[in-house]
Amino acid sequence: MIKLLRKYGFYPRVAVWELTLKCDLNCRHCGSKAGRARDDELTLPEARKLARELAELKCKFLTLSGGEPLLRKDWALIAETLVDGGVTTGMISNGRHWTDDIARTFRAIGLESVAFSVDGFQEAHEYQRRVKGQWQQVLNTIDNAVGHGIKTSVVTTVNNRNLHELEDLRELLAAHGVLRWQVQFATATGNMADNKGLVMDPKEILYAVPVIARMCRDDKRPKVYPGHDVGYYGEYEESLRDPKAAIPFWTGCSAGCSVIGIESNGNIKGCLSLPSAMNGVDKFVEGNVRRNTLREIWFREGAFAYNRNFTIDQLGGFCRTCEYNDICRGGCTWSCFAETGELLRDNPYCYYRQLKELEEAGGKVEDIVAGVNRRRLPVVAE
Repeated sequence: MIKLLRKYGFYPRVAVWELTLKCDLNCRHCGSKAGRARDDELTLPEARKLARELAELKCKFLTLSGGEPLLRKDWALIAETLVDGGVTTGMISNGRHWTDDIARTFRAIGLESVAFSVDGFQEAHEYQRRVKGQWQQVLNTIDNAVGHGIKTSVVTTVNNRNLHELEDLRELLAAHGVLRWQVQFATATGNMADNKGLVMDPKEILYAVPVIARMCRDDKRPKVYPGHDVGYYGEYEESLRDPKAAIPFWTGCSAGCSVIGIESNGNIKGCLSLPSAMNGVDKFVEGNVRRNTLREIWFREGAFAYNRNFTIDQLGGFCRTCEYNDICRGGCTWSCFAETGELLRDNPYCYYRQLKELEEAGGKVEDIVAGVNRRRLPVVAE
């Protein structure tokens, strides 16, 4: 599969840009350990130069992220440069700083959409966000954005406290006018490495994936989009993927192939979620735009080798023996690294793997489902 992708060409079609690491929350799941701004964040001229470079490389869609991107005062000027360059641009925010003025600026610039983080109903969300009242605040913010005619999405990090709430939560989001919903699994890096009790047991993938797959294929709103750490293969694979895609099944991690992550100091990674300095890791940083152009970093020979130069030897354990190993390449690189602490990929958060291991052990999926349902928290609707 990597040979086919290489033939197709490696271009940064999708980007996530951490405008600042500054954030006024201290979420238990934050992989970036956001809080204070980096000491060396890009200046406005540097950021606008980078925005133009992304446009020149034909980046199609970019998400402004953080930290909290609205805490960077010049965010609108950077966003405007991207939009003027032809890059479809959106934003993900915690919703605490959204106002009518920001909504009007958002529309005037021509940003495509905004996404807010909602991590379950009130108890689950506020436990993860560590702020009382934040759940109602983000719902009010969603209402405001929708009221201004802005396409509004939600991102949910699935964990032990909200796993059983997903279908009910979708109904709530629909009632507030949310159009799109990305669901992704909690991964034990950053702050979540200190809160591993929130991370699902790998076996609970057998509960989560069928639920997400069903929601992906019905006609209800919001439209559900699984994160790249959700899957892989087995009976639900087709339902998880876009049926209109040229290849409508999982083709492996796209970090450094079609996805690029940008840190607020100009460091370039294949995916913003991959750990770096805040986690004491430097192996995923491919360069910095203060020293080289984005084009030089992206097309450097040997760049993003963990994906572009993939071989089966990079797989371990079950992944090494799996019949889909050459196509899947171990699933999400971030998930694999969080579990192994190295680039040897052996991903336990794989539907197909957990199903096969359960069958070999003589277990039943029904018992996994019952276990999740037994720890249900009360659902508080708004």
